[in-house]
Amino acid sequence: MKNYQLIQELIGHLESFERDQPNSDQQTLFNFVAWLNQHLLTSAAEHAQHSDYTRDAYQTPDVYIGIMIGFLNRYSKLYAKKGLENTPLVTLDDFTYLATLWQHQPLTKIALIERNIHEKTTGTEIIRRLLANGLVEQYADETDKRSKRLQLTPRGQELLMGMWPLMGQIAILMGGNLTTTEKMVLVGLLQKLHSFHNPIFLNNRDGSITELIKNNIY
Repeated sequence: MKNYQLIQELIGHLESFERDQPNSDQQTLFNFVAWLNQHLLTSAAEHAQHSDYTRDAYQTPDVYIGIMIGFLNRYSKLYAKKGLENTPLVTLDDFTYLATLWQHQPLTKIALIERNIHEKTTGTEIIRRLLANGLVEQYADETDKRSKRLQLTPRGQELLMGMWPLMGQIAILMGGNLTTTEKMVLVGLLQKLHSFHNPIFLNNRDGSITELIKNNIY
């Protein structure tokens, strides 16, 4: 928390809250959190009114969310490509597979693939590259001999640990010019969207768009 930026931001918000709520009986932590959420969402909505999508009748907020998330994905791949130079890793996904294994190993192949939100074909190709480069190793599952479990090799762990500092810098770059408070709000919203979409991916990904909307939106 460099220079106590978050504390400074919270103090500023708290001063504004106290001006808006002069009655001391209303100055509770619960009311402050509710006020802060509403304040940040209102600010975000006001900012969005000046964005490009408000000038295009065909770009609803839902469409714009999809466009912006797609753009952010491309930015992250652009920056990650610089971080992968001079390594045996081909894509950012190669790195995230190693990081996922480091956190949760050993994992079955399908568990590793699903944690990274990939189709089986794509995930299998990534795992094949990591095995070929000696970064992960596989062994038979003790309870299901038909299944294989994966874990990092010493070489894979050494590579991952060596890449953490630079990938951390890339993460800071991805956060851009958002304040710490704005980042917290964005993380909460993205986690909410992830919690909505993940069960669809795991359990009903073959459903039609019409079915998915009917079963999950309306």
